[in-house]
Amino acid sequence: MSNQSKPRLLGLLLVATLVVLVGDLSGHPAAEAIRSAAGTVVGPAQRFLAGVRPAQVAQLSAENAELRAEADRLSRQLHVQSQLEELVGAGVVKGRTAVIGQVVASEVSAVGGRSLTLDVGSHDGVVVDSTVVSAAGLVGRVVAVAPWTCDVQLLGAAQSVVAVRVGERGLLGTVAPVPVGGGDDSTQLALTLAQPGNPHVGDRVTTLGSVGGRPYAPGITLGRVVSVDPDRGRDTVTGRVVPAVDRESIDVVAVLIPEARAQPRPVVGDRTGEEPRVG
Repeated sequence: MSNQSKPRLLGLLLVATLVVLVGDLSGHPAAEAIRSAAGTVVGPAQRFLAGVRPAQVAQLSAENAELRAEADRLSRQLHVQSQLEELVGAGVVKGRTAVIGQVVASEVSAVGGRSLTLDVGSHDGVVVDSTVVSAAGLVGRVVAVAPWTCDVQLLGAAQSVVAVRVGERGLLGTVAPVPVGGGDDSTQLALTLAQPGNPHVGDRVTTLGSVGGRPYAPGITLGRVVSVDPDRGRDTVTGRVVPAVDRESIDVVAVLIPEARAQPRPVVGDRTGEEPRVG
């Protein structure tokens, strides 16, 4: 083969590599067949190119590395876009003011729990004690804010307590980390009811909400009841809750921006003996 044919062959190999990468990225059913066919062609070509000049091999290697880097970038972009669409479609941010952020760092606390760093901050409207959610539900709350980043304390961190409603009756209670020695499953949280009631396994647990929506907005799915402790004559009902959000897979989230109430609450009065009226 002439010297002019070798550069052409190098180009064909480069195209074959790109085709295989795109096939893998798209998840097309024919990707395996494409990879097999490419191997059939590339194998003999690689043996022929054993005598190619080192400079040409180095150039081809560099171009392949660039293609793989670009494929990784596109794959990451598709992943983020998919999570964003899931977050918006889940309805957890419907009717709320939210800023979309992405996790850029994660750290395990020495006192228990984990914190995340997001790529949004005060310049984006984020404030301390903003609620953070994913498509599945409650992630945690913002505990520190910088101009372009913020730190989030995840649900279940040490000394974090969330007021909740449980089941269809909306029983009032709290969810907190399981006390040391209280169980081997570190993914579960401890549920304590604040009123008489009988929660059931499978009951949905949602946030009760805080004044001004800080640190927790109302009605956010926190998890589900997985066990209820036996009565044993205790005054309070306790159990275990599994969070709705998998802390190991958090990536794209929404920070809910608290909004101050602009109007006073309606007043109900009956000072004239007339029927009570609102407003």
